[in-house]
Amino acid sequence: MKRFSIKYAFKTYKLDQLWLPLAIFLLFVLISLFQMDTPQLMNIARSYLAAVVPLLAGILAAYSILEDPALELRFATPIPAIRTLIERLGLIFIIQSAFALFFQAVIKIIGGDFSMYQSVWRLQLAWIIPTLSLMMLGCSCSLLAANSTIGALMVGMVWLVELIARGWFAQNFGKYFLVFMGPLMPDHPDLFANHVTLFAISSTLFLVSMALLEQQERYI
Repeated sequence: MKRFSIKYAFKTYKLDQLWLPLAIFLLFVLISLFQMDTPQLMNIARSYLAAVVPLLAGILAAYSILEDPALELRFATPIPAIRTLIERLGLIFIIQSAFALFFQAVIKIIGGDFSMYQSVWRLQLAWIIPTLSLMMLGCSCSLLAANSTIGALMVGMVWLVELIARGWFAQNFGKYFLVFMGPLMPDHPDLFANHVTLFAISSTLFLVSMALLEQQERYI
């Protein structure tokens, strides 16, 4: 069953979940090459890592479960909900991570400097935490509403509101829930608390998604 499940996950993986991130990645690489000798280069780099990667991951996660063309057949097999989530969300996270790491390499090759993050570990957390947060938001909301579009809309709403009002969030209690604090405000004194809070929320939403997915009759 394990082999079947993994093989099934790859066979039913929608290629648009690969081509869309690839197209956006190539677009930002091209823009970065045009700006490689200007002060705007790092703004472009941070925009991709801080905003684009998490948004794409969140939207793709919202469509990852319920848009499975053989969802009923999958429910008919003895596969735990946690396994379905890890397989579907794991593929999305791996692909987004690969593009994020490739993009960092490109930026460094053309002269970019990520020293504002102080360490490689903090640089990776800067995009991993927002990505996980929006992925779990999209997945849990789509399962809660039994509608993938609702999950994607929730991701887009949270992303847009927090991006526009990030200054207000950073100065108020909302600083603990600001998904963009890591990449855009690496020197914020409450960054660690922000990361811990967002990771805890992501973990909770994963458990919520798992519980919702156990109620298979809601999605058949």
